[in-house]
Amino acid sequence: MLLREKMENHAFSNSEKAVIDYILEKNVLIENMTAKEIAQATYTVPSTLIRIAKKLNYSGWNELKEAYLKEARYLQSHFSNIDANIPFKDNDTMMSIAGKIATLKKESIDDTLSLITHDDLQKAIQIIRKASCIHLFAVSNNLLITQEFKHNMSRIRKPVHIHGLQNEIIFNATLASVDSCAMIVSYSGETYVLEHIAQALNHKNIPIIAITSIGYNTIARMSQCVLRICTREKLYSKIATFSTDSAVTYLLDVIYSCVFALDYKKNLDIKIETSKAIETGRFSTVDILKEDEF
Repeated sequence: MLLREKMENHAFSNSEKAVIDYILEKNVLIENMTAKEIAQATYTVPSTLIRIAKKLNYSGWNELKEAYLKEARYLQSHFSNIDANIPFKDNDTMMSIAGKIATLKKESIDDTLSLITHDDLQKAIQIIRKASCIHLFAVSNNLLITQEFKHNMSRIRKPVHIHGLQNEIIFNATLASVDSCAMIVSYSGETYVLEHIAQALNHKNIPIIAITSIGYNTIARMSQCVLRICTREKLYSKIATFSTDSAVTYLLDVIYSCVFALDYKKNLDIKIETSKAIETGRFSTVDILKEDEF
């Protein structure tokens, strides 16, 4: 759930509701306002803002303000022309559809890039670096997308175990070794079975890296590291998961590349030598595809 939605739907007192309505109306304009100034504008007192923050599970007004502004700026940026849910209409030509899907995917990647922070990415890579293996949990489309990540990581000798059997994944989570780590990919962050997996992993103190949407959700709350993806799609009312698929694929590619870079020369040598050995029968008459001699 977005913070804005939590603010709109939470049960507040009348004085707290007046502050909430003011914040939602002013949006990013509250950036340079102090708690005292907002209180004066709403005929309340600064402690009202602190109570609101506490009710929304923030340590204080400044932390709530920072989270609200970050979300508000995100929601104002990108996707000015393409609807992530219905990116094309029934009267669009084939080439128009092709152009709109390309734009949507490009914007989804740019959007996800804007949500990546150095500290969060570094934390995720360090968790993976220290782990003996990665247990990866996802459902539906996200489960399919993770296969390429597993393939890439296996080529640099970092084992990834994808758990896809619905009746077995909670059991598998309970068997994960304490020196491993986990990645949970969930757009909503509220998938019931993945919540149970997170509980099992937390019980064993296995660090979780969550790949999920912006806003407050259960999977993010239960994870030690959270990487956010483009958040523009509704849960059901859409043609396909074009935007989410592109965002998850991009973020997994970034993670793989950063792990690769931890030992760049060694991993590059391994990748090239093993590929040469496996793909000896491949050739091309097109110059751009031909390999240079090493």
